[in-house]
Amino acid sequence: MKALSNSPSLAFSNPQNDVRMDGVYFFAAGGDQIAPRFALKHGHYAYCFMVCRGDLTLHISFPNKVSYPLNKGDIVGISGLVHHHFSLTGDADDESSAVVELAQQPVNSISDQAAVDLLIGVVPSESLALSGMVLGAFVVSCNDTPDISRRIWKAADLLEDEFFNATPELNQSIIVRRVAEIMSINMTRWFVVKGSSDLFPASGLASDAGVVQALFAFMNDPFKEWTVDSLAKTACMSRTKFSECFRRATQATPIQTITRMRLRLIAQRMLQQKLTVDEAADLAVYSSASAFIRAFQKEFGITPSRWRKDNSLQRLIQTSG
Repeated sequence: MKALSNSPSLAFSNPQNDVRMDGVYFFAAGGDQIAPRFALKHGHYAYCFMVCRGDLTLHISFPNKVSYPLNKGDIVGISGLVHHHFSLTGDADDESSAVVELAQQPVNSISDQAAVDLLIGVVPSESLALSGMVLGAFVVSCNDTPDISRRIWKAADLLEDEFFNATPELNQSIIVRRVAEIMSINMTRWFVVKGSSDLFPASGLASDAGVVQALFAFMNDPFKEWTVDSLAKTACMSRTKFSECFRRATQATPIQTITRMRLRLIAQRMLQQKLTVDEAADLAVYSSASAFIRAFQKEFGITPSRWRKDNSLQRLIQTSG
């Protein structure tokens, strides 16, 4: 979810700035429309995933491989660029079964008899998706931070008032955006209070404003030829101090982190813009196509060409289905 609008680099050092959730929308999922293994749509989206009813498990492979059980009342913030999937609790996470994209249903369409009932908020934003990729997924639990959880769910009740009316209210889209902004502010409060992610405890970015500043500079221009020196200069730190703070906050070096983020961003663009391998290598600031292929294969386990072919086919299957 979004932390700040015009100055995202101040997300944690100055959480008093205004918030705008332009383009936000909500959908629901539940009942027999939920597959045993599903994922949110991959791409430049920031998601607020709310469990209204039921139990399931979130599985993530970046930056670390981890599974997290979710129960009624849990709220998850996650980037669409983070490789993930959900599985229904009680069913084994059978890797032989396909992970399908979660079917979107109108907010007012879920039956009270559904075993699993989900509400998902979506913000289409490249910058937010990249920032969420760095900060990691996080879970707001009613048991852990009851006040913040209660405020977010009260905001969700306002959405219910809007969507469950037979006739859309005047200026409904404005109300929906305002409600999303209330949710976002409270999720930012959660991050400031916690100082790190439940899923990734090492992600202590809230206390390293310089590191956050450098990361958001990268996010605003991800295909610039960034070096440790230029990132450190953006953070107003020496190279040594910046590298130490960065590793403490993310458990990785600056180059490792921006390389992984850039590869995942370019992988998405290969599908969207139908880039050739040479074009992708050039955009991703690699000296040669062979160097790009080696880095891509190390990250994803397959070549760029194979990855694009497999994912294009999967998209075609999902669309035709």
